[in-house]
Amino acid sequence: MKSIANASAFALIFLFALSGCDVIDRTDPSTAISQGEALSSETAIEGVRASMFDRFHTENLSTFWLLGPAAQADNTYIRGSQNRFRGLNQNEIRSGVGTGPYSTLYNAINEANILISGIQEGALPEARAQRLEAEGLFIRALATHHAARIFSYEPGQTPASGPGQGFTLGVEIKTEPTLAVEDASPTPRSPVGEVYSQLESDLNQAINIFSNLPDAQRASDEFVPSEAAAEALLARVNLYERDWSDADQAATNALDLAGQQFGSSLAGPNEVRAIFNENSGNPEGIFTIDTDPIQESAGVNNALAAYTSRQWIAQVPTQDLIGLYGSSDARLDGFYGPCFDEIQGANVQGQCENINDPGFELQKYNAEQSTPYADDYVHLRVAEMVLIQAEARLNTSGVSAAIDRLNDLRQQRNASQLDPGNYNFDSAYDEILAERRRELVAEGHRYFDLKRLGRDISKAPGTGEEDIPFEDFRVLDDYPPSELQVNAELEQNPGYN
Repeated sequence: MKSIANASAFALIFLFALSGCDVIDRTDPSTAISQGEALSSETAIEGVRASMFDRFHTENLSTFWLLGPAAQADNTYIRGSQNRFRGLNQNEIRSGVGTGPYSTLYNAINEANILISGIQEGALPEARAQRLEAEGLFIRALATHHAARIFSYEPGQTPASGPGQGFTLGVEIKTEPTLAVEDASPTPRSPVGEVYSQLESDLNQAINIFSNLPDAQRASDEFVPSEAAAEALLARVNLYERDWSDADQAATNALDLAGQQFGSSLAGPNEVRAIFNENSGNPEGIFTIDTDPIQESAGVNNALAAYTSRQWIAQVPTQDLIGLYGSSDARLDGFYGPCFDEIQGANVQGQCENINDPGFELQKYNAEQSTPYADDYVHLRVAEMVLIQAEARLNTSGVSAAIDRLNDLRQQRNASQLDPGNYNFDSAYDEILAERRRELVAEGHRYFDLKRLGRDISKAPGTGEEDIPFEDFRVLDDYPPSELQVNAELEQNPGYN
């Protein structure tokens, strides 16, 4: 029987799927189409697609996904009396990035499965159906990998002691669409190796389909899944598997296919800032969730901008992070600025200086569109691919190859060049992780970078928080109790029972 994790969503999926709003190919919403019609109606199918993408506008798959891992580790910390992500800063039980997103991730996966295998033959022109199948494969892999890094260890990387020693369960693999409650049956978690095999299979299949699409169905920008995006996600998956050669090759393929360049050859703060300015054409984007500021803004209580730069400024960059930038590094002025309440039009005095010496806020998410809180969500971009190449080459070709690739990025950011002769393997690895902090802050990586390498979760000095040992059970998030109640086949992560 077909299955999905969140049973409460089954009967309502088409009601809500058809009311989603997607900037890619907008379809008029309809709530009067039956489930039977939905898989044979072009309007309904496009509505399912719209709903799938619209899931990524929720707080769970935007603010939690991108900013949460910075708060869980050492990149951002709570300001003053603000409470947004305080639980993540303190690594409290049931405050992790998976507590809310679980059902949203699996609802997106179910809609992806409809596009992959649920469309009735002849409902769409063949090329369009193939296009949607490839998109579904990409989104299924994107959502499944995010679930896997939240709830499971990576292949071959478990603690040497503690509750998680030898624990190899991944997440549920969902490859068939569920259309109604009666179609559902409980499914267990798959071994993590099987999860990653499925991720590779999905992405390679997507790449094959994308590469053979007619020109009219090919992606024209980073706002739709594409062959470049599938290669980029495959590079990330290979990185988590420590499959270094394949990670390097997939990242190279993504860069070649995307046709995107570093933000600017001028390497000034304005050019670096433009990478996240929606009015600048997303110069480094490989896959980005576009946001219609009128219909899809997360709003003041949930938006990335509200958390970091526009009003509440609840999560502030730590001095530990700010201190990593050299004085000439264009990212220092490009990604940060003085704490300022844009809504009240007033400086935020005193409290930001308690977190970092200059009193900086993070300004990657400044909501430059026509409402104060609407941002596009960049999930894959050029700089991440370069950093993947650097890490992969360290593990295959050695220190010089890795540092040379870091220098390519640093040159584009007007940062000083690194001398490979000053590094050994371990210090070069530390430099790569530091560069990932400088470049990818609040893009959903820091916590998971430490976890995937079996390192302790470091907490910034001065915050009063203690490091979380890799052996600590909290390194894995707990499965939401509500999911365990509806699916008796699920096994809770070690240490939470």
